[in-house]
Amino acid sequence: MKRLDKAAEAIARSILHCDSMRVISHNDADGITSAGLICNALLRAGIPFQATLLNRLDDSVFAGLEGPVVFCDMGSGKPEIISRVKDDCFVLDHHRPVGTLACMHLNPHLYGIDGAFELSASGTVYSVVRHMGENSDLAGLALVGAMGDRQGMIGANKAILAEAVASGAVEVKAGLMMSMDGPAEEVFSSIIEPLLDFVGDPEKTRRFLDDLKITGNVESLGGEDLARLCTAITLKLLMQGSFAADSIIGEAIRLKHEVVENSLEMVQLLNACGNRDVPGLGLTLCLRDGGSLDQARKMAAEYKGHIIREIGVLREQNKVMKNIRFLQLENGEAGAVVSGLGIRYLYTDLPLITLNHKDDMVKISARGNKLLISRGLDLSIALRKAAGAVGGAGGGHTIASGASIPPGTEERFLTVLDEIVGEQMHGSEEELAPTAPTSSSGEDCT
Repeated sequence: MKRLDKAAEAIARSILHCDSMRVISHNDADGITSAGLICNALLRAGIPFQATLLNRLDDSVFAGLEGPVVFCDMGSGKPEIISRVKDDCFVLDHHRPVGTLACMHLNPHLYGIDGAFELSASGTVYSVVRHMGENSDLAGLALVGAMGDRQGMIGANKAILAEAVASGAVEVKAGLMMSMDGPAEEVFSSIIEPLLDFVGDPEKTRRFLDDLKITGNVESLGGEDLARLCTAITLKLLMQGSFAADSIIGEAIRLKHEVVENSLEMVQLLNACGNRDVPGLGLTLCLRDGGSLDQARKMAAEYKGHIIREIGVLREQNKVMKNIRFLQLENGEAGAVVSGLGIRYLYTDLPLITLNHKDDMVKISARGNKLLISRGLDLSIALRKAAGAVGGAGGGHTIASGASIPPGTEERFLTVLDEIVGEQMHGSEEELAPTAPTSSSGEDCT
């Protein structure tokens, strides 16, 4: 942490000497908060900036690009592309580096910190902006980005949380970590995290809460009521085959300076903005413009509807190979979210892969869990190799990665990926599972 902080301070000094800045960042919650952090800091320092939020780096990004430029939540795996920037260039990322960057590059992996679990891109950016002025009030955004990437408050994230609490940027309260506030019946009938079997059914929700004698707003629950509800949720998740209760019950982070107080609602809003191709709307939220909040909430509600529908498709149409479980979608809206929810709440035994054929491309989202990682799974390497084998590109983290492949290569991609994952988790052990994909309704998990 000390070495990373020293490098962050040097980058902060260099950025403050720039007359202007191009900001290029990823369009998910971590990327949008990363952009929000650096843009807030630049605004306060009086440095003009132009921000662009993208799904991925490609040649079109660099047409006419002039520096100085800072890349957030991307760039560590693209040294050959980043090298095209001839002016001042900074890469603030947390994905596993590939090759060597010639520009100023801040990445937790370079300092012995696991960027998949302990420090997100927004946390990396925060380590820079905290040296650009009095910016400790922005620490809450760094935590939102970490939560968006499913990271816990451990390692470097724990240090940021402590600083955020000390500065008054956030407040921590024991209880349920839910993305909605309000009456318990309303929240539990529509919440998708945790993914309980009665979601979308108000009558079943009412019976569940009535049996527990739970009333009132979820954010206000405490004492015996909270303990009783937490126990019931844990048991229900265990019956579904999920061990994700620890991500739902614990210390809820409340944002004291942002446009919404519920940190998980902020994650949901930013992800919806990115998915609906209006990440700039999410950036305005991070710049504390509450005028767009109603629009973002409406968009998030629509996005949630897509997620619930595609979770239903996952339950009915997922297929299993030797070492992976997968779902193929056509024009899907929430492949990455479906993968994440599926691996946490429905199918924990194998890595879960979604393939979404949309706009002349097949977008891949792959998710694992800590148990699979402990057995050797590295989705970053697996997706990069499997996508490369069919003319695509991929990468990310050990536990969560993505890729893009040409249409028509899906079967070959899955075969190669299954082999790579098998080698990672089983080595030379003889496999007993069937080689051909088979349908799995998932009924044993609900």
